[in-house]
Amino acid sequence: MNEWGLSDNITRLRHEKKLTQEELADFCGVTKASVSKWEKGINTPDLLLLPRLAAYFDVTVDELIGYQPQLSTEQIRRLSCEVCWKR
Repeated sequence: MNEWGLSDNITRLRHEKKLTQEELADFCGVTKASVSKWEKGINTPDLLLLPRLAAYFDVTVDELIGYQPQLSTEQIRRLSCEVCWKR
């Protein structure tokens, strides 16, 4: 369940802010056990919590979940242009 590194990132970011699991849980409106499960990769935060967590840690949602795009910006731009011209 931790394919992209979400659990590691939550743990790292929480430690960087010097927060306890309980403090993060209070901020998110969940239990300390929930945060513990996120950090162990057993569960993941609700999808609607991701933007809130990202803002709290001052990172993007992509950075929070550890997502790396598979295409470069230039490749995306080129593909977008091709789609537009085909219409």
